[in-house]
Amino acid sequence: MPKKIISARLSRSLVLGMMLAISEVGIKPSYSNALKDIPTKIITIESIDRPKNISSEPTSTSADVLLQKAEKLFDQGNFQESLKHYQQALINHRSRGDRLGESIALTGIGSAQIGLWQEAQSLENLQQALAIQQSQQASSTSADKKLFLKAEGETRYQLGKAYIGLEQYAKALPLLEESLAIRKRVKDSYREGKTLATIGIIFVKKFDFQKSLQYFEPALELSRAEGNRAAEAQNLFYLASAYGLLGQKDKSLAMTRQSSIAYQQLGNFLGEASALNLEANILNISFEYTKVLQLNLKALELVRKAGDRPREAEQLNAVAQSYRNLTEFPKAIEIYLQAEKVYQQLGDRAGEGRNLKNIAEVRLAQGQNREALVLFEQASTIYRDLTNTANAKPSDRNTLASILVGQGSLYTSLSQYPKALNTLQEARSIYQSLGDVTGEGVALMFTGAVYSQLGEPEKVLELFKKLPKSITSVPQIQKMQQFLIAALRTNPSSKDPQAQLKSTLSLLEFFKQSGNRAYEASMLSQLGSIYSELNQAAQAIASHQQALDIYRAIGDQAGIGSALYSLGLTYTLSDQNDKAFQAFQDSIPYAREVGDRNRESKLVGNLGLLIRRQYPELAIAFYKQSVNLTESIRKELRALSLEQQRSYQQTVAANYRVLAALLLEKGRVMEALQVLDLLKVQELQDYLLNVKGNERTAQGIYLFPEESSQVQLITAQPINSIKPLVDGNQKIVQQLLQMAPAELNRVPDYLQKLPQGHALLYPLLLSDRIELILFIPNKPPIHRSVAIKEVEINQLVIDFKAGLRDTDSLDVIEPATKLYNLLIKPIEADLANTNTILYAPDGLLRYIPIAALYDGKQWLVEKYRVNNLIAYSLSDFTQKPQRQLRILAGAFGGAQNTTKFGQVALPATVTEVQSISDALPDTTKLVANDFSRKATETQMQNKNIVHLATHAEFNSGKPEDSFLIFGNGDKILLSEMKDLPMSNVDLIVLSACQTGVGKLGNGIEILGFGYQVQRAGAKAAIASLWQVSDEGTQALMQAFYNDVKQGDRSKAESLRQAQIATIRSKNFSHPFYWSAFILISNGLQQ
Repeated sequence: MPKKIISARLSRSLVLGMMLAISEVGIKPSYSNALKDIPTKIITIESIDRPKNISSEPTSTSADVLLQKAEKLFDQGNFQESLKHYQQALINHRSRGDRLGESIALTGIGSAQIGLWQEAQSLENLQQALAIQQSQQASSTSADKKLFLKAEGETRYQLGKAYIGLEQYAKALPLLEESLAIRKRVKDSYREGKTLATIGIIFVKKFDFQKSLQYFEPALELSRAEGNRAAEAQNLFYLASAYGLLGQKDKSLAMTRQSSIAYQQLGNFLGEASALNLEANILNISFEYTKVLQLNLKALELVRKAGDRPREAEQLNAVAQSYRNLTEFPKAIEIYLQAEKVYQQLGDRAGEGRNLKNIAEVRLAQGQNREALVLFEQASTIYRDLTNTANAKPSDRNTLASILVGQGSLYTSLSQYPKALNTLQEARSIYQSLGDVTGEGVALMFTGAVYSQLGEPEKVLELFKKLPKSITSVPQIQKMQQFLIAALRTNPSSKDPQAQLKSTLSLLEFFKQSGNRAYEASMLSQLGSIYSELNQAAQAIASHQQALDIYRAIGDQAGIGSALYSLGLTYTLSDQNDKAFQAFQDSIPYAREVGDRNRESKLVGNLGLLIRRQYPELAIAFYKQSVNLTESIRKELRALSLEQQRSYQQTVAANYRVLAALLLEKGRVMEALQVLDLLKVQELQDYLLNVKGNERTAQGIYLFPEESSQVQLITAQPINSIKPLVDGNQKIVQQLLQMAPAELNRVPDYLQKLPQGHALLYPLLLSDRIELILFIPNKPPIHRSVAIKEVEINQLVIDFKAGLRDTDSLDVIEPATKLYNLLIKPIEADLANTNTILYAPDGLLRYIPIAALYDGKQWLVEKYRVNNLIAYSLSDFTQKPQRQLRILAGAFGGAQNTTKFGQVALPATVTEVQSISDALPDTTKLVANDFSRKATETQMQNKNIVHLATHAEFNSGKPEDSFLIFGNGDKILLSEMKDLPMSNVDLIVLSACQTGVGKLGNGIEILGFGYQVQRAGAKAAIASLWQVSDEGTQALMQAFYNDVKQGDRSKAESLRQAQIATIRSKNFSHPFYWSAFILISNGLQQ
């Protein structure tokens, strides 16, 4: 394998980014395809013209009675029984020698077969009917000729629809055009409108949406002229679909809702459901996922009322997709499994295969790559079988190709590059045989992802050259190219700036020659960034300026804003602050115009950065505006691609830190405390990518009137002198001087609810000091600053951790005392009436237990109970009535000195959970192989304490690197823990986990665990910062549960009492044994 291969983790990030890119613009779950597919289903099931009105003669024979009954059953959607009656009528008409009746019965048989999705079988019957009708017209009287002609019009119509079902549009179109001519000739305006609409469907299927309007519009006019409400509803639906596909959202929505109302008035459940589906697909474009879910659920209810099982399966898929969009993956899986049962009951192999593919994509999004691969393979097996038949539909081959693309992308994520290349080549070959150049382009782009991971940019460039020119402007192809280009830059094999420079120059030349000016500008911007890394400021500025000129020439507003932003960064790095300020300021209107609050937040923050020394009050206003934009984005962050999210996070956390420091310098302590609390939320977002905040965080930081006014004034238009900055700063200072201290340090409502005896402690680590903020109820916020260099605090943390692990000495006391003097001593007097510290550590401080700080006489835990916070704004300290303890205890187990599933066996965990069971009778035990993920999830639903004595690692980096392993080898990733069913859980305990394995980061993975289980419903969590000895853990846990059993103390106090008991024990008094365990979130609950 080449040395240049990068990690599977980066590979997965690229693949997910590319998959998200194509879903954003239209391949899968494609707006275009979703709209395009609905009309065919409707005309197949609901709109088949009945042969019943071909003859206006009264019917009274048994054969005619059978025909009438068949037609009635057909109207009711009972196609199977209708088919049987048509077949009996055929026998009777043939026995009577009634050629007209025979042909009508044959047409009816064909139409019923179409209703049963048996289009291929319908062809023989319809062709027989057509042959009779044509031959009889040559020999019949003029009266009979007209009847046979009308019958021929109907039969050609049904033949056309059969070929639509078989996706043979070239055969369908002439048949329908001939049917249309007959309808006009016999002056049958009702069926003329139906035929027009069906021809429109063909043009939708052929992606000629504008042409389809030429048929849908006259069809609507005819239905209205006739007063045919049902046909009007259907034609409104078709027009809405076409306008939606043409991107005319408002017009499409208006017609969709008209169609829905009409179907509702008619009592047509399936029609109304289809209209709701269409509205959902339109709203999906603008990420209105909650509304989309509601619409799809309502449509599902209607489909079930209609008793249409095939449609029910499809509708369940639509509901599941809605849950996927909301990232409610377990719920999506639950719905997909319901759909799977329906498909299996119907014997619908194609539907079952599509469903497996959808589940695979969810598993991929959850990081369950192996399971996703199995599902993709099962789906591809089904579709290989379907496409090997004589009547294989092109759509089935297309679905197989899309499954293979998913499978190939997953092989890429798993670093199985040869398999990925082979699978993607197979997909590409299928797309080529179908003439699907867009699909071929997608397969090529995913092939490029493989070469990107192999660090072979020249092969990626070759693939770009192979792209058919007809699709180089297709949005999803462009988006995927952007991801590949970005990946080539972030690939560790391309970290050499000179190598990056060479690769970028090649790409620049390629896009110049291809005439793609937008990509040429993009490459110039990238070139500018590389020159900046090489400290070649003049070349960097020139490249960004060239990019800006091109973007202006082609009218790309977003590009102009981006180029100005890049110029501002380059000027900043080269200390040309005035030009940087101008570039950033010029960029803001473009960010606002295109609705890019991400960019606007960065720009406003950068303005604050540039003026923070000369005009600090004005800089604070800019930073506050930047933070507030960030908080407004947080609510919608999941609508951004992974790449956009990660790009977004690179600078925002730094803005929070700078703002907090500036506010503290100016004595604005309460505002600083709020910023630090929001910083915790932002750091969680940087790590987990799924933190949406709540009503508290969405409020952001209050801007005083003059602050708001100056921000609006300076960002609205360019300034040509420093006078507006001087004036703006002075006006803000004057307003602040006029404010009363209580108003300036106004306490937010949620902080006013802090219980008496509790104190919030927020440290902030800066390069040359630690800032401490303490908030105690009914007092002004307290601020202390302690001088210490960053390198010194880092070393102190390392020394403290080393001392904690050395149980043979008390060397830990020295760093423990130093840390006490830094973090507690400055506020010691202020804590006189405090019994509980709600502690929100910063950075490396998250890796050390504050309970083990030493004041020279005793450990901190002997004076205070400690409750670690995720963020106070995300916490709920509402006290709930005490409940009877119901415990789930799981043990990893294993024999002494052996390994299980790559992990060291933990035999003492069996004893640990047994002791819990002995102390608390209402305990359910799961040990070794019985301790599976499924069993745990099932049992925890009605428990209020969950104790998991098993391996867990929480590492810096990404949530996918952190996990918990069950006794049977199952794993759950940190990113999945939010989906655990813990709504009834007051406390979850992990007694054998460890953090910071490998290298220390900023400790956010610890709070990440607390946040994920809180999001899943748990009120609090206890986790160990390192693995304690079996005996030490058992002793502390026994003491903890003995105290919990008393029922009169909070979980935080029970942990404190257990730690004190361990301190006073003979064998486990060293802080290594008792201080590892920290309580996160609401430990105040009894």
